[in-house]
Amino acid sequence: HDYPRGGIAQPGLTAGTCLRKDFAFSEERSRAPGMLLAVSRVHESVPLFLVEGLKRRLGGSLRDCKVAVLGLTFKRDSDDVRDSLSIKLIRLLERELAHVARHDPFVAEGTESLDSALAGARAVIVATNHSEYDDLLPRLPADALVVDPWNVTGTGQVFAQVQELARARG
Repeated sequence: HDYPRGGIAQPGLTAGTCLRKDFAFSEERSRAPGMLLAVSRVHESVPLFLVEGLKRRLGGSLRDCKVAVLGLTFKRDSDDVRDSLSIKLIRLLERELAHVARHDPFVAEGTESLDSALAGARAVIVATNHSEYDDLLPRLPADALVVDPWNVTGTGQVFAQVQELARARG
């Protein structure tokens, strides 16, 4: 099919129903059995990696910490949440007793405005690289830790304080 792709070749919380199907289909025909299964397992562990990294950087606990998760869909500028790793990420954060604020410009149910999600957040996770987040840095809380696996801030840093990101962008 010829339709715009969501930057799937980039790192991040890439997911979706087609990805799982494509992994399985390709694995059947692979000359290196198990390779794509291993890739899939690593891929599925990204939300846990991000939560554990966040915990380490915030003193070991997320209890009562407000975390803004930006983007619920599995690809940029889409409303499709099927098999989105953002949902897994949110479940992991809630298990850590974090207060999770959700924003997605394409999903109305269960989300809030961007300003509301960001207000008072100790951490902000860019879970989907929606175009609305392309100029996100000036809107972020000054003392927040940013988790940016999509590099929407343009600094190449996955974990960084807002002040560090602002200095890096000059």
